[in-house]
Amino acid sequence: MSKTVEVARTAYRVIADYMGTKPGEKVVIVVDTRTSPSIPEMLAAAAHSIGADPVVVMMTPRAKSGMEPPEPITAAMVKADVVIAAASRSMYHIEAKNLAKLAGARGVFNAPFEEDGWMNGAMTADFLELRKLAERLRDRLAGGKRAHVSSPAGTDVEMVIEGRKPVGWLTGVCRNRGEVSAYPGGEVSLPPLEGTTEGRVVIEHVMTDIGRLAQPITWMVEKGEAVRFEGGAEALALEAHIEGVKNARNIAELGIGINPMSRLIGGITEVKKKLGTAHMALGDSAAGYGGKVTSDVHLDGMILNVRIEVDGEVIAENGRILV
Repeated sequence: MSKTVEVARTAYRVIADYMGTKPGEKVVIVVDTRTSPSIPEMLAAAAHSIGADPVVVMMTPRAKSGMEPPEPITAAMVKADVVIAAASRSMYHIEAKNLAKLAGARGVFNAPFEEDGWMNGAMTADFLELRKLAERLRDRLAGGKRAHVSSPAGTDVEMVIEGRKPVGWLTGVCRNRGEVSAYPGGEVSLPPLEGTTEGRVVIEHVMTDIGRLAQPITWMVEKGEAVRFEGGAEALALEAHIEGVKNARNIAELGIGINPMSRLIGGITEVKKKLGTAHMALGDSAAGYGGKVTSDVHLDGMILNVRIEVDGEVIAENGRILV
């Protein structure tokens, strides 16, 4: 089977099944110059095949994930019924997404930008099936007060989650006005209460905008902020990357991966959905996400072999979700 056919199969499932796209709907597909050409081509073809009206818009890659797109792209998203963003930098934590959501657009604002990500691994899972586990995990987190995250690599961090309802739990199925998610489907996430996260977070394998890690980056966290980074060259790169960026040290997210098809590859977009892992983020927690901190960055980092307790009850351990 050709690569194009495999991408086309996934693209059709996204447009028809997960978005529930209807004839006549306006579908805006956002890419940048790093995006594999087959992705927008097959998404547009899928939308056209069911009678929708697809538009592909391309931009220069943003310098950091979470940076706003050019104004004409924001305008296109606001006018859309369905948005699929497959740019090389995440567009999930941006104000433009909020504006599109408020206008009634639905869709995904971070999706794999390379062809392989649409052919193999996490994108091949059944997101409708994953939604069932996501709903159970969402309910458990929404009823919790405190979370404790630990890992063999040294993560040992606690946070208050009381009053914080998970927003990231749709597993990429967005059929109703204003529903937004990210691809691949397969995480449940929420922002900790500002100022409450305390402890040590050891980031392994990969981090947004930093890439694959030769050695872990340790965040030393006090009163909800990363006060110090420890590690090798990547820790220094992270310091430089966020220098001067307002609120970039805020602990913005706790996410739990639930996708059994996710691979431990180089890109954070797929890896952070891997079943039984967690990711935590620095920076923005307010872009339609339930938190109160705004920032120009939202940087996810991976925690492997994670153990998560909510109010003393283990809900994730040894690669399993126990809800």
